[in-house]
Amino acid sequence: MSRLTWRHKTLFSIVILLTSILLFRLFSIQVINHSKYKEDAYLMHSSVQKLTANRGTIYDRNFFPLATSLQTWDVFIDGSKISTNTQTKEIQDLCEFLLINCSELLHKTLNSSDQILVQRKIPYSKYNIINKKDSTAIYTLNSSKRIYPEKKLAGQVIGYLGLDEAGLWGIERDFNDVLSGTPGSIYFETDPFGRPIIFGNQVITEPQAGKDIVLTIDKYIQNYSQKSLLEALKDFNAESGSILVMNPNNGEVLAMANYPEIELSNDILLSENLSDNVRNKIISDIYEPGSVMKLINTAIGFDLGIIEAETTYIDKGFVDIGPQRIQNWDLKTYGKTSIKNHLIHSLNTGAVWIAQKVGAESFYKYLDNFGFGDLTAIDLSGEVQGLMRTNKSKDWYPIDLATNSYGQGIAATPLQVLTAVNVLINDGKLIRPKIIKEVINEPNINHSIITNDNQVIKQKTSQDMKAMMLAIVEESTYHQAKINGFRVAGKTGTTINTINAVYDWDYTIATFAGFVPYEKPIVSILIKIDYPKGNKNLGGEIAAPTFSKLATEILEYLQVAPSKEMVKN
Repeated sequence: MSRLTWRHKTLFSIVILLTSILLFRLFSIQVINHSKYKEDAYLMHSSVQKLTANRGTIYDRNFFPLATSLQTWDVFIDGSKISTNTQTKEIQDLCEFLLINCSELLHKTLNSSDQILVQRKIPYSKYNIINKKDSTAIYTLNSSKRIYPEKKLAGQVIGYLGLDEAGLWGIERDFNDVLSGTPGSIYFETDPFGRPIIFGNQVITEPQAGKDIVLTIDKYIQNYSQKSLLEALKDFNAESGSILVMNPNNGEVLAMANYPEIELSNDILLSENLSDNVRNKIISDIYEPGSVMKLINTAIGFDLGIIEAETTYIDKGFVDIGPQRIQNWDLKTYGKTSIKNHLIHSLNTGAVWIAQKVGAESFYKYLDNFGFGDLTAIDLSGEVQGLMRTNKSKDWYPIDLATNSYGQGIAATPLQVLTAVNVLINDGKLIRPKIIKEVINEPNINHSIITNDNQVIKQKTSQDMKAMMLAIVEESTYHQAKINGFRVAGKTGTTINTINAVYDWDYTIATFAGFVPYEKPIVSILIKIDYPKGNKNLGGEIAAPTFSKLATEILEYLQVAPSKEMVKN
């Protein structure tokens, strides 16, 4: 018989089980998870210090800095080197110099062996004084401070850097990865108390600086635009507005001005209206373009060969679409009228007549090619598509074709509207707008720019429409968009907004879209003034004179010679 009792067998089994568990645990630590535990052991005896990469600068097209970073320093105290009260005098002197409360800092340093942050982003003058003290416990590390030299200039476009050193909106956000670069680090060995070992291993990974970005924005044209917008809002007691300036030949945006403005300063993040003020309304807000759309409608008729400048129709002052009646804005009747005069007098009846000749199928196909109802693909986030019902939509009715022809019942952003008008100026090509001119030393970056070769209308149609736009301004005796010495081309628009489903003439948006000089267009400009109060509320009364003042300043700045004899006042 076996001498082993059940107690012996149980004890033996337990020993075998525990030994197996121990062996498996050792195998797991030394073989399966060897790398992990080796790294954990290394981290227990090492420390890492992050090295901030220099953030790239944002320039205007002429390399004026709009957002840049200054070299600063962060002040630290090595708690492991403050072991006695004999060194507290250094800390007290530092507190007095930096104008900070010392009691809490002293408590931290005397009760910790950590690296303690004292103050961030001190300037060179303070850094120099601190370093001259040659303290063994107090030291500085490189950092940087983001500054915006032009303050209010193009605040919605440029954006701002948050407390976490990441962009919050605009270029700072959309190109954060490009601007921020790659941070570096310093790895060094520490003793069991977390103190650096003087002759221990040290590995330094140098930070890679961010790329510089050059915008298409012109600092001076942007400033003129913002100033002109503020003056117009004050003169006409308007709530808000936007001004967009572009080069129609290549799609470059020269200025984007919005009101309310936003100042890129230290207290910006405390603003109560921050989310509203940072919105770039030129790409994010849609509106009914009003009579500016008569240009697009007429261009479609020209391009299809249905009408010419001297084609006539009979204007009765109104046109009936089913039970609904559409009238001219001035409630006048013009009788036998040419297409050119329908544009000069901005007649709704003429726009409807053309659209009906064109037909819904062709009309909406052209609008799609002009970019309505779609994104422009500019290098900025927050752009909206706009709204457009077509004859393919379930809720579309024939009245929509009529109202769309003169800019009601269709909505677009200011950028989409001026991009479409630029088609009329630039030989019929749709040129997608650009805000990024160059990312320095980064030739392969994708800016999502769509090809510039979309031929929307014939070159002859473009030439004919430029002549129509010239006639609108130059053949109107008192047109307020005129500029002394230059021939101006463009079209006004007045959006009549609805209050309780009824159009209210006291609640309008005044627009003018045009270009100058006529002979060789250098700039195209869209003026949009929202909800003016007073006796003046039409595009010709508000937006047109604003265009004239702004364009005059831009032409003088660009040193463009007059195209005709200057008229003495």
